[in-house]
Amino acid sequence: MKNVSDFELPFDLSGEMGERELVEIHIGDVNLPTGRIVASDPFFSAEQAAFARSVEPDKYPVYIYVSEIDKLHHRIAYAKIKFRPEDATKWILALTEDITTEELGELEEGEFYGFAVESGLACFMDEETSEEFNEKLDVLQEANPEYNYYDSVLSEEFREYSGKNTFSRELGDWNDHKPNPESDNNIVMFASGWGDGYFPAYFGLNENGDTIELVVDFLLDEFEADEDDDEEGEEE
Repeated sequence: MKNVSDFELPFDLSGEMGERELVEIHIGDVNLPTGRIVASDPFFSAEQAAFARSVEPDKYPVYIYVSEIDKLHHRIAYAKIKFRPEDATKWILALTEDITTEELGELEEGEFYGFAVESGLACFMDEETSEEFNEKLDVLQEANPEYNYYDSVLSEEFREYSGKNTFSRELGDWNDHKPNPESDNNIVMFASGWGDGYFPAYFGLNENGDTIELVVDFLLDEFEADEDDDEEGEEE
């Protein structure tokens, strides 16, 4: 097993986030019963390993940072889990244990390992929650191969949870979903910038190396808007 320090590739996220005027919104608290975090497209989380760096099991606040495209149009530029109230002073690329040291050595300047989004949605959840959620999807789709979880369950939740917010589209841009209503395990979901893509995550640390936050960058400046972006949540 590789040491977590093998994954500590420095990155200066402070300058990146400071370039835009962003609205911070607390969108819920994610329950991390194992402290092993999965950041992924919720419908493809079965293929996404948890990050090598873990945190103390607990519930932690999740924030999004929204950028104004125009007066009636906003997009999520960043999503963050905050583990400690203090500010991070340095950032490292958040990587999963399935990435080899050879692959890390092949990264060129400006390149990164991250996660793919194919449904226009990203999320934070615990590794345990990911397993439970994917087992539920498997059962539902085995019973009905045409079953669409977004249309049947999530679309109404998104509208109710965030659709009326000034900084959200009417269909809702974020949601706090419980795959099992009787469990505290949840998935905090949010629209991924312009939509589908491949996105990096970074752990923010203090000078002692303690984990302060986890930030996903939706690379808002690197993608152009697509007229079809509003078609969100199409599960394959």
